[in-house]
Order: sequence, then structure tokens, then C-alpha cells
Amino acid sequence: MRKIELPSEALAEELRDHLQDKRFTVANYDKAHRTLQFPDNMNPSQWVSLRSTVEKWTSGRNLEAVESLKLQYLRPDAKQERASPIPGPSQKELKAEATKKTENLTPDKAEERYRYLQSIPISELSDAEIAERLALAGRPSEKTKAPK
Repeated sequence: MRKIELPSEALAEELRDHLQDKRFTVANYDKAHRTLQFPDNMNPSQWVSLRSTVEKWTSGRNLEAVESLKLQYLRPDAKQERASPIPGPSQKELKAEATKKTENLTPDKAEERYRYLQSIPISELSDAEIAERLALAGRPSEKTKAPK
């Protein structure tokens, strides 16, 4: 059920009367929780119209309309769709590709590329770039090599 929660019983009854005057049907009024409940089968345009009416009604009453989240279980077939992600390269393939890509870089180019990849937040890097960043981090740098 879709619902509208109000801070007091008096406001809930006033809104219910207002909505009925505007030809909206309130399916249920729960006094204990001060909520007006509407059927889930309302089409989206009806719900948007109802929300708009409620927001206009709240404007002169020092009230604010606040959206809330509702968590519910997924349909069984939706779980299966999410459980099988799009196949991509494996971690071994990514690592091998990154190593191959970084082997031919000069020490200066490797350090430059590493700094670039390090400047980007890890959450914005692709899996291949993360593997490349790790491969570059594992390379010995020219500065750490002891002179011969």
C-alpha cells in the first residue's frame, strides 16, 4: 500500500477530507499510525497527481512533504537475473594483460602512468586499470635501485 504519514490525527483527518473533496479515494485511514493508505494498483499518473495535491495542501501549513524508502523482496526471477552478471575477463586474464602492457614501458613512463592511475579514485577505475595500477606498483622503481 502507498501511504502518507502525518504528524497529528487532526491533520490526517483534515487531509483525508481535502483529498475526498478533490475526488481522491483514500482506501484506509490508520489512526494509530496517523497514515492515509492508498492501493498499490494506482497508476503512476494518479499517484503523481495525488502527491502534487498533497504538496499544495501542505504549503500553507508549515509542513513539508518528505519521501521515504520502502524495502521489499525481489521477485524470484529478478534474483536470478542479478545473480548472473555479464561475463567479463577473469582476474588472471586482467593481471596478465596489465603485466604485458606495463613490461614495455620505460621507467619514467611507468611512473607517470602510475601517478595518473593513482590520482583517480579507485571506485572510478575499471577492473583493467586497477590491475594495471597494481602491476605498476609492483614494479621496482629506478629510484630504489642501488647504484652498481
